[in-house]
Amino acid sequence: MPLLPLVLALDMTLAALGSAPRPTIPAAIEGAVLAELNRARSDPAGFADSLREWRGLYRGTLIVRPGSVTYRTVEGPAPVDEAITFVERHRQGRRLAPAPVLTAAAADHQAEQRATGDVGHDGTDGSTPADRVRRRGGDRWVGEVIAYGADNPADIVRQLVVDDGVGDRGHRRLLFDPSLRYAGVSCGAHPVYRYMCVITVGRTIDGRPIARAG
Repeated sequence: MPLLPLVLALDMTLAALGSAPRPTIPAAIEGAVLAELNRARSDPAGFADSLREWRGLYRGTLIVRPGSVTYRTVEGPAPVDEAITFVERHRQGRRLAPAPVLTAAAADHQAEQRATGDVGHDGTDGSTPADRVRRRGGDRWVGEVIAYGADNPADIVRQLVVDDGVGDRGHRRLLFDPSLRYAGVSCGAHPVYRYMCVITVGRTIDGRPIARAG
């Protein structure tokens, strides 16, 4: 795994089929998203079991949940099977602690895209995740993933781990990187995809390099 800084391509929402009411924006789900991510990292066997349950909802390229909207995926169940194997091979990992600087940087990007409807990691002024962390008093040694469309913690983390349609499965690899120690999460409305969730991660609490002894 390459050293940070590492910025990965965003994860787009699954395509919904048919019409469904727009649910209310969930309040303050960031802590629950981090808890779900930590569950995946600290209990890979249990998380793999939850992926198996999700795998059972696939009907070809469709995900069919009774009483909910049906989604069309890009690849069908193949990346779920791949994710199960990947997660099962991971040893129990370190839980990520919340980091105020990383959270503030994630919130800055979420607020901008909430207003503009843009997607991706670059700001309207060309700023990168590293730039946003620096503006908040940190440094550039950070990574970032973004999920669009999912509106609850389990779906957000699952979407990033399955990584449907993302060739290098970069979100999955980053979120399970054992060298990570901290994360900042900001979720909210998006005018095109309804919801978005930005997760900024680092090996240090503010994105600064790890101090070397001697």
